[in-house]
Parts: sequence; C-alpha cells; structure tokens
Amino acid sequence: MNKLTYIYRRFHQMKDAYVGPTSIVRTLWLWLGWINNAILYGATISDYFAYGFYKLQHSGKQEYITYRRYHAIQRKANNKNDIHICRSKIDFNEYFADLLGREWLDTRKATAEDIAAFAQRHSYFFLKEILSYRGIGVTRVESEGLNASAFLGQCLSDNDCHYILEEPLQEISCLQEFHPWSINTIRVVTLYDTTNDCVHIMNARLRMGNKKNNVDNFHFDGIGANIDIETGLIDGVGYDTHNQTYLVHPLTGKQIIGFKMPEWEKCKQFIDKAARRLPSVRYIGWDLVIKPDGEMCLIEANDNADHDFQQLHNKGLWKEYQAILKNL
Repeated sequence: MNKLTYIYRRFHQMKDAYVGPTSIVRTLWLWLGWINNAILYGATISDYFAYGFYKLQHSGKQEYITYRRYHAIQRKANNKNDIHICRSKIDFNEYFADLLGREWLDTRKATAEDIAAFAQRHSYFFLKEILSYRGIGVTRVESEGLNASAFLGQCLSDNDCHYILEEPLQEISCLQEFHPWSINTIRVVTLYDTTNDCVHIMNARLRMGNKKNNVDNFHFDGIGANIDIETGLIDGVGYDTHNQTYLVHPLTGKQIIGFKMPEWEKCKQFIDKAARRLPSVRYIGWDLVIKPDGEMCLIEANDNADHDFQQLHNKGLWKEYQAILKNL
C-alpha cells in the first residue's frame, strides 16, 4: 500500500467512525479542512476527527496536543542519547531491575539449562522481541513439553530479532475482573520538571484488554478509560480506537465508569520514584501492574507515549504541557 492509498483509506475510516456518511460536497469540505489543519496545527487525520477539529474554532484547537506538538514535547523534554533505556526491553529491565517485580532472561546470554529451569518455575511465559511496541512481537509460550535446546536455537537463529523471556504477572483481582485474558495495566504519563524538581502526572488511564486478546494495548483492540489524578476514580466512559464507548466492559460486564483504582496514592508515589530515576528523559508514559498483594510492578516506559490516548474522551492537555515545558 503506497502512502496516498493509506491516507485515503485512513481518512474515510476516521470520517465514517466520527462523522458518518456524508455527501460528496461535505466530504470534499472535510478533506480541505484536514489539509488546512495539518498545515496550521500539525493535526493528523486522527487528530482532526478524534478531537473534533472539523467543528472547533481556533481557540478550541489550541487546547489539544496534535502530532506536531507531541513531537515538540519529546524534543524539549527528552535527551535522545538516553531514550534507548525506554525503547530496549533489555536496557529498561536492567535500569529498573528493582521495580520490575518479575523474573526475566536474555536469550542471547542464557543456556538451554537456564531456559529449562525458567520453564520449570513458570507454567507459561512470554517471549518478547526487545524493540517491540504496542503489544506487537509478544508471544505466550507454554512450558509443558518445551524442548529448551530447540527453543533457544529458534530464538538465536532469528538474526533480525533479539528476544527476552518474562515471567507472567498476576494482578489484583478487581482489575483482573475487567478482562481476565490479559493483564490490565495502568498508564501514567509524567513530565518531570527537573528545574523545580517536580514530577507532574499529566494523565492517567486504565488500559483493559478486549476480545480475549492476551495484551491490553489500546491499538490492539484494547479499551481505555480516564482516571482522575486526584481521586483515582474512573470519571468517564471506556473507549476504543473505533470510537466505540462503554459504560461496562463488553465481555465481562464489569462497570467501568465510577470504578475506584486500588492503591492509588501508592501508585502515584511509585511513579514519582521511577520518573526521578531517569531525569534526562522527562516525558514518559509508564505502564504498571498492581499485584494481588498491592506491590507495584513496572511493565515499560514509553518516551513517545501517544498523545491521543491521553486526551480522548477527556480534554485537551496542550496548555498544561506548555506551562511546564517553559521551565525545562
């Protein structure tokens, strides 16, 4: 698929999801509107429709982080030399070892005996490509009957990929009830004002799996819901990338809106600690899990945390970011 074909299909996909059927004249007007907003505000097709730019005046458009503004945040806040700590699962696991709460193995350093012992300790585990993202490149592996030597050989024979093994996590039951087929993580986005030594929590969302997928990623049919930073309450509906909204989870029926996040103050303190450990990468979206005993575990850190996931079904955050960025 070439770029123009992708743009055409993406435009109509988003238009149908957010506007619905339109006349030829109306469709042309929307095309011209998006091109104008792309030039003036740096809005992608997703920004244009998801934030309602086709309906907003200039003052409303100034409220939202668009794709261009999202990259401006990254350039201002994050040192390119250190973002590898977030992007490589090995670098991340080593740097935040005491906050992981799980066992892992680097397949390029492990022996067949190491893998056999790892499989003995866990009925199943996850195989992850170290540079994977959005839940892509993650495979569940059953330990029963595993031939450790053959498995290691397969991992090492793939010259284009570098894999790690990770122990599966168990999460607190009230979050597991949303979608038992995946771990349902909490995404907390921070902006660390190192000048004033203050970690600002910019947004927090619960990420729930859907359709019995083994990952909860929003861009893999997952569902998101906004968490009030002060109270820990989910204060809006759940939503997905197709502009579907949910008062309850569509598979389990567990109510989303009004749910009180467990251990919320502890969550915020945990994230504050993690953010201070990497002061050269000041804009990060942290994914964490709460274990049954209330222990917090870091899953990953995203130096390029999506701007849309923070703002959909909530409000624009651009001015809040600007107020902090000027101190950096």
